[in-house]
Amino acid sequence: MAKAAVRSRIERFGRGTLRVALSLATLVLLSTLAIIAGAVPLGFGPAQPGERSVTIYVASNGFHSDIVLPTVSASKDWRPLLAASPLTEPYRDAPWVALGWGAETAYTELGTLADLSLGLILKATAFDRSVVHVQPVAAVRTGTDLRSFTVSEAGYRALVGHIEVSLQLDEAGGPVILPGVSHGAGDAFLRGRDRFWLLRSCNVWVGEGLRRAGLPIGLWTPLAQSLMWSLGPGDAGER
Repeated sequence: MAKAAVRSRIERFGRGTLRVALSLATLVLLSTLAIIAGAVPLGFGPAQPGERSVTIYVASNGFHSDIVLPTVSASKDWRPLLAASPLTEPYRDAPWVALGWGAETAYTELGTLADLSLGLILKATAFDRSVVHVQPVAAVRTGTDLRSFTVSEAGYRALVGHIEVSLQLDEAGGPVILPGVSHGAGDAFLRGRDRFWLLRSCNVWVGEGLRRAGLPIGLWTPLAQSLMWSLGPGDAGER
């Protein structure tokens, strides 16, 4: 009887382990399919020949992506935003500005992957406060981690609106600066309005903005890789 009871417990444990393994495999499969399906490009495409347009870039470092925009264009002048922080003000005349969005904890405390910890991951993905990163850019260089696009002027204004609505404003209507917080490259961090969480990552935020600009891009791009895959090769005139 004792042997039969032990055998029964072993069989139940084996069945339970199998169910857990199958559940995990199913979760991984569904997550993978969701990422792939979410990256399938949808939209109307870039500006057409003869239409007033603006050239923009999307840059990726492998896990995070930024939108790189002209500092001054007919539709938007970003110099007042650069002048709002003493860290970026000296570079307010840079020809380009890179803007990114993300979790305050990860964005401001994660210097390298070596700094990554379970506590930081949990805090960053559990509805952490968001920040907008502002980086003046002296020159845009060609690379596999860069895409160039020409969007219509109306699309560019929609993209600008997406970025502006992501900023928390003070009583005077200006951006809220995180004083002294920087990666040490003439950049600054501004307080964001929305919360960051696992399903709305920095790359999802970039995808939302590009979709508003009229670019064909997937509905959900949580990874830098899925975002760049969804974007395709970009314009032939990339520089």
